[in-house]
Amino acid sequence: MNKRVYHRWTDKEARLLYQAVLDSNRNWRAVEKMFPQFSLLQLQNKFTIIEKQYVTNASRRVQKLQEASPPQPDDTLQALIRILESSNLVNNE
Repeated sequence: MNKRVYHRWTDKEARLLYQAVLDSNRNWRAVEKMFPQFSLLQLQNKFTIIEKQYVTNASRRVQKLQEASPPQPDDTLQALIRILESSNLVNNE
């Protein structure tokens, strides 16, 4: 009976896989040659997991930055308001 062996990916291995996939333009056969101990399906599954983690972490960072800084008015809107104020089309009361 075949016994499954679980491989615990290190951060370094995960980064190498992620970079290899991006560098090869998702040429999975080339990536498979770089990681011969894994099947193509294992590599694709692990890449999907890593990609989701990166996207989730990036969106969390953006959300934290947005929460930390007060909302800034749009520069275009401010420029338009200044133009309207200077032409006396907007009341400044």
